[in-house]
Amino acid sequence: MEMSSKNEIREWVKENRQALTQKQEMEWNDAICRKILSLRSIRQAFCVYCYVSFRHEAGTEKLIQGLLEMGKYVAVPKVEGKKLVFYAIQGKKDLESGVMGIMEPKSSCLRIRDEFAPVIVPGIAFDREGHRIGYGGGYYDRFFDEEPDHPRFGIAYPFQLFDSLPAEAHDKGMDMVITP
Repeated sequence: MEMSSKNEIREWVKENRQALTQKQEMEWNDAICRKILSLRSIRQAFCVYCYVSFRHEAGTEKLIQGLLEMGKYVAVPKVEGKKLVFYAIQGKKDLESGVMGIMEPKSSCLRIRDEFAPVIVPGIAFDREGHRIGYGGGYYDRFFDEEPDHPRFGIAYPFQLFDSLPAEAHDKGMDMVITP
């Protein structure tokens, strides 16, 4: 499949995500969740940074629940100006609707700064080299510029994994991309 531009890839992936059945989505999310929870670097982590899934992204709801049940701190991002800032949550009750309708931590949540916490990174597409195409806001690239020591895990459905993607020098690669 030849797609030249990031925008073509974004469109194609969005169409495929919208076409998913609920059953397929659930099965894939469960498989991804099991894989992540079994990773040594996740099991040994004190805190895990994780996004709150939105609009048929690879789902993190079960994953966040599983991490909390393992006794981990789970921190989710809030957009503050041009930056992502991570706050600890104890579950859904700590979330409210934020930028673009994405759920984010309430202001009562505690800000967390653990520069070695593994980060579960959202994306539109990933390739086998770990390159990522995000949503175009550059939030995660800026975040990793400031805090480069985090292990980075992309999670994706099978159709979001490409052989290679148009990568730019400032794009931050993933250490691992996890699919069902």
